[in-house]
Amino acid sequence: PESAQSTGLVILFPLAFVSNALVPTQRMPEILRTIADWNPVSAVAAAARELFGNPNPSASNGPWPMQHPVAASLLWSIAILAVFAPLATALYRRRTTE
Repeated sequence: PESAQSTGLVILFPLAFVSNALVPTQRMPEILRTIADWNPVSAVAAAARELFGNPNPSASNGPWPMQHPVAASLLWSIAILAVFAPLATALYRRRTTE
């Protein structure tokens, strides 16, 4: 469990910094802004803001995930589960049958 947690943090930590969770993306360089706008952490942060009544003011001219953050966060969740659930199951089966 500890190694899985540390691996998850290694992946999640940079994603959190390159998102709109901590800073607005309007003043970021273009390439960094594009990455931040399509980041799953940004979609979840923007969805939480929208659901609590504090929508993103730049969503009107931003990319699709920033205009529809709730749908984007649900799609990201489904996509991540669709990719990693079979991988985790296959890895678990391989390690327990050997």
